[in-house]
Amino acid sequence: MAKVLVQHVCTECGTACPRWLGKCPGCGAFGTLAEELHATNAGSVSARAQTPTPLGSVSASEGDRISTGVPELDRVLGGGLVPASLVLVGGEPGVGKSTLLLSALGAVARDGRRALLVTGEESAAQVALRGARLGGTESVGIVAETELDTVCATLEQERPDVCVIDSVQTLHASEIGSAPGSVAQVREAAGRLLRVAKRSGVATILVGHVTKDGAVAGPRVLEHLVDCVLQFEG
Repeated sequence: MAKVLVQHVCTECGTACPRWLGKCPGCGAFGTLAEELHATNAGSVSARAQTPTPLGSVSASEGDRISTGVPELDRVLGGGLVPASLVLVGGEPGVGKSTLLLSALGAVARDGRRALLVTGEESAAQVALRGARLGGTESVGIVAETELDTVCATLEQERPDVCVIDSVQTLHASEIGSAPGSVAQVREAAGRLLRVAKRSGVATILVGHVTKDGAVAGPRVLEHLVDCVLQFEG
């Protein structure tokens, strides 16, 4: 039977403590420790070793990048999205993140690739109305879902070339005993999506909210998990 482990984790650096402290022992910030509940399963998990592959035999080229159809976005991405990469896009509400990324998905779909939008903040009908105004998004697949297990299973089954998660703060893992958007939920969602992206070869874009200070909401470790962090400003 799974046991519940209570930890207090710093929202800035991710340091975990068995009890609440006013000052984080990891980074020295005050008032940043938040309670998290974790389900732990007894027993060991067997692992299988892998044989290393020489870098010279790994097939990779700049031509593998996927164009977003937005020249400036391609430029800051170094020429386009890299397959199996994880990109975090942050910005204030209303700055145009969702609209820009929906337009990019439309360009990806028109190029003959598979594009998927996972929306947790808007209904499929709301996104369809925006897509109709933009034009050229008819071939973009959409899933309105916030359950993390379902989102990961969908990505592994459909294996789109590009997927946008709007937003990472809305995803919820049932085994984590905290609300969506909490430190534990955001970290679990980012970690799981990272593994799925690398395993399935899906170029994944995470949309993230920002705090009043302009930083991406959630644990600081989130920015270290992804391959690239983009900040949109109005």
